[in-house]
Amino acid sequence: MLNLFTSQRRQFTVFLNPLLLSVVVFSLFITSCSILPITRPRKYPPHQPFVFSVNIKVEGNNLKPDEKKDLAVRLSNQLDDSLRIQIVNYAGLYQKIMYPPVFDTNNVRRSIGYMVALLNSIGYFTTQIKDTIRRDTARNHNPKKWRHWAVNIDFTVLPGKQLKLDSIGYSLSTPALQALAMQSRSQSLLNKGNPYSKALISAELDRLVTLFRNNGYFYFSKDDLYVERDTVVAALIDPNLDPFRQAELLQELQQKREKPTINVVILQRPVKDSTHIRPDKVGHITVYPDLSVRLDDSVTVSTIDTSTAHGITLISHLDRFKPKVLTNNIYITPGQIFRQDDYIRTLNRFSQMGAWQQASFTFTHADSSDSVINGTLRLYPAKKQYLNADYEISRNTNDIVTATNLFGVNLNLGLRNRNAYKQSVLTSTTLRCGVELGSDFIQTTQASISHSISFPRQLPDWHAVSSILRLFGLRRPDSLRTVINGNASYIDRRSLFTMQSVNASFGYEWNRNNKSYLWRPINIEYTKLNKTDSFQHYLDSIPSLSLAFKSGLVLSQQFVYKSLKQHGKRTNFLTLSAESSGALFGLSKSIDKGDLWRFIKGEIDYRHHIDYRRSHLAFHAYAGAGLAYGREGDGWEKTLPFYKAFFAGGPNSMRGWQVRQLGLGSSKFYDTAKGGQLDRFGDIQLEGNIEYRFPLGSLFGIKLLSAIYIDAGDIWDRRPIDTTQAEKGSDFQLNRFYKEIAIDAGTGLRFDFDWFLIRFDYAYKIKDPQSFNHPQRWFDDVRLFNGQFQLGIGYPF
Repeated sequence: MLNLFTSQRRQFTVFLNPLLLSVVVFSLFITSCSILPITRPRKYPPHQPFVFSVNIKVEGNNLKPDEKKDLAVRLSNQLDDSLRIQIVNYAGLYQKIMYPPVFDTNNVRRSIGYMVALLNSIGYFTTQIKDTIRRDTARNHNPKKWRHWAVNIDFTVLPGKQLKLDSIGYSLSTPALQALAMQSRSQSLLNKGNPYSKALISAELDRLVTLFRNNGYFYFSKDDLYVERDTVVAALIDPNLDPFRQAELLQELQQKREKPTINVVILQRPVKDSTHIRPDKVGHITVYPDLSVRLDDSVTVSTIDTSTAHGITLISHLDRFKPKVLTNNIYITPGQIFRQDDYIRTLNRFSQMGAWQQASFTFTHADSSDSVINGTLRLYPAKKQYLNADYEISRNTNDIVTATNLFGVNLNLGLRNRNAYKQSVLTSTTLRCGVELGSDFIQTTQASISHSISFPRQLPDWHAVSSILRLFGLRRPDSLRTVINGNASYIDRRSLFTMQSVNASFGYEWNRNNKSYLWRPINIEYTKLNKTDSFQHYLDSIPSLSLAFKSGLVLSQQFVYKSLKQHGKRTNFLTLSAESSGALFGLSKSIDKGDLWRFIKGEIDYRHHIDYRRSHLAFHAYAGAGLAYGREGDGWEKTLPFYKAFFAGGPNSMRGWQVRQLGLGSSKFYDTAKGGQLDRFGDIQLEGNIEYRFPLGSLFGIKLLSAIYIDAGDIWDRRPIDTTQAEKGSDFQLNRFYKEIAIDAGTGLRFDFDWFLIRFDYAYKIKDPQSFNHPQRWFDDVRLFNGQFQLGIGYPF
């Protein structure tokens, strides 16, 4: 097998005893589909009843099955500590209870009280909880047997009907605060018909406090507010109540039993301190940019004049930072009303810039006026520079050109500066060198050096650039960084080729909420290949490889968007990326016919994770496509360069195939060409994956996990490279691509070390696209020992 293309993904090939591997796979399937037995408990109290199991069942017709499960999990967290049992899983084979607690009915009553409190906090006030205590002393009558003392506790929970919000009101004694609350009513978290919960009420109070503090009320706090709920029941027991009013209240109470609702009014406590209801302006701000825990704030080396710093005084001990870096990142303006959002934004900005390890911002009353507050910003710098060195040992079967497994050793040296040019600019320089050992001892020699500069602001500060960044989603420039990267590398593949690569890029990175953006308007990559005569002769016999495996220049711009959205136990990850090369420079025919690659490329990657109590369900979908349209001699480019092309297979993709061994489409060209099986790459890729992950237990403190998964996908060329019969089916066609989707299924074993995860997967080809015309396309040639073993680091998605 000949591998011709580089990738950052790694695949390891390990030869195992087929019988041993089949036993492991079979046991994983069995344990994943069954409930493990619980054997005799260890260290249980002798001759005393002890807690063996606790079960919580939520009943009622007003809840969906998923809601009942979620509520049962929340209720289990309310159990008294003396009802909690510790279950240890042994390698996925059996479970054992360790140190079960002594049974006491008082603990049962306390647990019921805790569960009722939780249900009340989320709007269930007609709850019924029944407990059943079981001891099988009839069958296990021998007191010397542990089962005689084992106690099983069952809780049956009837939550009843959940309270819904009916009317929501604000009644604040301070007119200005009442006006602000009413103006922002559309942003309220309390809406009619929503379920009542204490957490929701608390969040609404937090929203109001933030609203008031954003309008200058610096000293206003949550303690200044309280919530009053409707009091229908209390009114009914009033002896002086009018009979007609009593009848109205009885009718209202009956309606509330059928469809329980609650009215909520937010009120203001009596004012004890006038500063809480008076808006404050920001007076003067003093900044200590280079404090140390060993220095006192009163030590002053230099002071910047207030008039030149817009009301900001800088007191520096060591002159480590330029004044403009400090003043430009303070978003609270002297003379303006205090805004809490600007206060938080300032602290976050200095914490994110990297030059400081800690920041604090405090305010005190000014002596000149009761409605003015002065601020003090204290900054504690991080260590400016540090040098790190590390080494890597790897086994690589996805090398540029090799038919063997390579053992590689690499040494990395890095130097990082957190405050270059006294402007909190981050710079990083990395030197990497190494060798890969093969059949000829040193088979590959490689070396690279890279340098990056990250500015905490927009460069250049042009209005046109700002407008483009706003189109890309930039709303606040405080999260923006300008990043310049440069990299040079050299690879010597013995007897085949040498490759020199140079890369330079200029771009912007920023975050917004749970979204991140990357835009590189300038990205330059040049790869120079010097091939030996024997290798060139080989490439000449394979048109698709010869077209892609050549020197090339990429002049592109790139854009990447990432988002993360979490709702309860569900988390969504989305990545969109696009790249365009040679769009402008390729308009020159002389440049276009040279080494320039002209192409456009886009990718979509979506992940959806569902976290259950002990297990995890992950969905993944990926789509990518590229179009090469530049000139090549008298014709046109037909495929993407190999370092921009798509591939499938390996530990992070279609796990039923080795890396780069799936595709293209249903073509058999790459399995019948001279030289044996070849790496495949294409212009289009579709892939989908489903994986159910679950724990097996622990071994010597290492978490053992497993998974069952299904992968589906394939890669295609935009059009066939040649017209041979073997190449038929390699191009993407709407009327048949869905028939050429490959499918594999398998299971795996994972060792979770917390800081990294090792993954062993074993998959079978359920549907091979090369059996496109075979009458038995499904499960063709599926045998126990012909699956594909994969070794990966971390989760595949």
